[in-house]
Amino acid sequence: MGPVEVWCGDDQPVDAGGPRQRTVLAALAVDVGRLVPVTTLIDRVWGAEAPAQGRHAVHVYASRIRKVIDRASSGPRDGALLSRAGSYVLDLPPDRVDLARFRSLVTGAATAGNPPARLRQALDLWRGEPLAGLPGEWAARCRDAWQRQRADAVLGWAEAELVRGNARAIVNDLTDLAVEYPLDEPILAMLIRALHTAGRGAEAVDRYGRLRRRFAEELGVDPGRELQCLHRRILGSDPLPVR
Repeated sequence: MGPVEVWCGDDQPVDAGGPRQRTVLAALAVDVGRLVPVTTLIDRVWGAEAPAQGRHAVHVYASRIRKVIDRASSGPRDGALLSRAGSYVLDLPPDRVDLARFRSLVTGAATAGNPPARLRQALDLWRGEPLAGLPGEWAARCRDAWQRQRADAVLGWAEAELVRGNARAIVNDLTDLAVEYPLDEPILAMLIRALHTAGRGAEAVDRYGRLRRRFAEELGVDPGRELQCLHRRILGSDPLPVR
């Protein structure tokens, strides 16, 4: 959910090592509580450029990571990196890993008593670009996939807030998200709905006009049916449906 970091229980950071070591740590943390074969770790860290001594390098990094975890732990049972027959497992409660906690909060929001609050809590775990500064194709793929998951969570949160009549509270987040995904129609539609519902109809119409020009210039098409219908409703001053 940002740079790969290790924090103590008293909210103090612990040095997690250089980029390769932090990549090994991330490759373990994404499967917290589950066995990760050494071959999988090698592929995640180096990909097709794995060194001949990749297995030895993983063992060295694992030894260093074990010391990092020991420094961050408040007691002997607070967490560990264990080895099992050619595999490693990061033995921690899943909610100690931001990614696992994010996914748990998002999944649980559907049945929670206060979905917007739960989704907001999940989104607040983000601290910038995920796996920031880590090299390799695996880190890049994770980065893209997790950013999309975050975008979906923002949409879910915005929808829940819109249902509750809190359109003004979601405009800024949706505006930022539209900068990241300038051609994503569900995001753009949600932003336009939020602007109109918040009493900023002129901005909503202007936003549609700008995205229509951008679609024409970059894609050679008009916006999709949902956006066109939304635009017509706004021009007709019709109330927008609440889903």
